[in-house]
Amino acid sequence: MDGESRSQSRRKFLKTSGLVAGLTATAVTAPWVRRAGAADAITWKIQTSWPAGVGLETFQNWCGTIKEKTGGQLEFQPFKAKDIVGDFELLDGVKNGVLEAMNSFSLYWAGKLPATAFLSSYTLGLRYPHEWDIFFYAKGGLQA
Repeated sequence: MDGESRSQSRRKFLKTSGLVAGLTATAVTAPWVRRAGAADAITWKIQTSWPAGVGLETFQNWCGTIKEKTGGQLEFQPFKAKDIVGDFELLDGVKNGVLEAMNSFSLYWAGKLPATAFLSSYTLGLRYPHEWDIFFYAKGGLQA
């Protein structure tokens, strides 16, 4: 076998090996890549302190917007007051993993976190989740 045919033989071997390695890598990783692209949204249980009425409806509507706002990565499953834990147990429910999030009047938390009284006791304070959305996304709150 002369030098030129040996060189061509090596090139052919390397091309074939590279092709086989690439196809093998694609075949092995394809199921994970497909699953990653089609992953379901993570669902968080979130409870409010609203029992019924306009406050609860506003909260439920706001929860319905989360999936779109997160590009389908996260969605909220809303629960009304006392569905999972009591109004004054919301912080403990999140802390203990019973809930992933909560929506409550922050003055309710003052017994556990005294500084939270300042979040609700100022004039014209933001009370509802959609008011915070307006502040952050429509009124420049993210740029502050």
